Amino acid sequence: MNYVTLSFVGMLLVLQLCFAIPKPDADSPASHHEFNTDNKLYKATLEQFVKVAIPLSEQYGHLLEKVVEDLKAHEEAPNYETQIEHLEALVKACKHLKGESDDETFHNILKLQSDVAGAQEESKKSSKHHLVRDLFDKDGAKNLIEEYHKDFTEFFDGFDDAFEEYAKDLSEEEKADHEDFLKWFKEFKEADGFDKKFEKFVEFFKFFNSENVLEIRK
Repeated sequence: MNYVTLSFVGMLLVLQLCFAIPKPDADSPASHHEFNTDNKLYKATLEQFVKVAIPLSEQYGHLLEKVVEDLKAHEEAPNYETQIEHLEALVKACKHLKGESDDETFHNILKLQSDVAGAQEESKKSSKHHLVRDLFDKDGAKNLIEEYHKDFTEFFDGFDDAFEEYAKDLSEEEKADHEDFLKWFKEFKEADGFDKKFEKFVEFFKFFNSENVLEIRK
C-alpha cells in the first residue's frame, strides 16, 4: 500500500472495508466466540489505538487542508468542485474525531467512510485525472505515511506484549474455548510485512461486538 493509495483511502488509520466490522460469517473464526467490549484486552487495545490515531488524524487533517488550498488555487478547480467538497468534509471530520470515550472516538472514525469514498472519485470533467493524487504527493503525504508506519509498528509491538500477558492469565479451559482467538493472534504475529500485519490486526475488532454473545470479564 503506497502513500498515495492510503491517502485516498482516507484518514491514515481507516481501511474502510476492514474496519466496517460486519457480523462475522458463520464459517469465520470470529463467529465462534465473540467477546463483550468490557473485555480488558479490548479496552486496553482500543485506548492505545486511539492514542496513536488522534495525533495522526490531526496531521492528516493538516495535509488535507494543504491539498484543498492547492486544489482551489489550481486552474482545474472548477472541474474538481465535488472532490473539494468531499475533502473539506474530511478536514472537518478529522477535527472532530475525539469523542467522550474511546468507543465514541472509534465510531467517529468509522463514520468517515462515506466522505472517504467520495474523495476517491476522479473528476469526469478534467483530463488531469491524477491531480489530487499529485497534490497529496507535493504536500507531504510520503512523510506522513512514514510517521504512520513508525507509530503503528510501535503500537503492534506493544499489542504483542499485551496479548501475551492476557493469554497467560487464561485457564486451560478458556484457552480451549477461545482457540480461534489464539490462532488469530499466531497468524497476526506471523504476518509478513507491515501492510499484511495491519490488515490482519483489524480482524481483532471482529471478535468483539455489543451484543455480548459471550462475556469474558478479566
